[in-house]
Amino acid sequence: MLTLWERNRVSSASSKSSSTLKDVLAELDIVPLKAEWVAEYKQTKLLETTYQLRPREAEEIEERDCGGWEYAELQRLHDETERQPSGDAPSIRFWRLCDGTRCYTYLRWVRVPLEEATNVPEFISAKVGEITSSLPEATFTVEQLRSERQLYDPFLIVSYSEESYYVDVWNEPEFERDHT
Repeated sequence: MLTLWERNRVSSASSKSSSTLKDVLAELDIVPLKAEWVAEYKQTKLLETTYQLRPREAEEIEERDCGGWEYAELQRLHDETERQPSGDAPSIRFWRLCDGTRCYTYLRWVRVPLEEATNVPEFISAKVGEITSSLPEATFTVEQLRSERQLYDPFLIVSYSEESYYVDVWNEPEFERDHT
């Protein structure tokens, strides 16, 4: 049985059709994560985190019950998302608390240059250094789940020319337990 985090083996055989980044990763014995599995994980994590952030004893507000405040917040969040585009749609849920007040949870996957990422562990920096020494023109991005207060599950993405690969993840206890 395949796990969500099983890696897609990169062929180490070089050929004329092989790509530069793929060849470098293979030479360094770095096996990218399968993009399909990362996409599946991201969707699952988005849903799980949305409901983990749900206020205690809150009831979800259905769209038909949304009022002016909810629509104003949706517009504000939409405008914010437009200023900082991301490939994935955000998750926005509105909640009614026991006392009648309303609140929301807002999550989305965002990409930032590695230089802007915080709390990057040493093993990620080492991997970046290893790739950079073989391919100095490679660029690095961190994709992470972001709420208005916290960041979750950062993925390291390496890109060169038209190629991009997810090459690592951190602050993901299940993955770290099973694969590090």
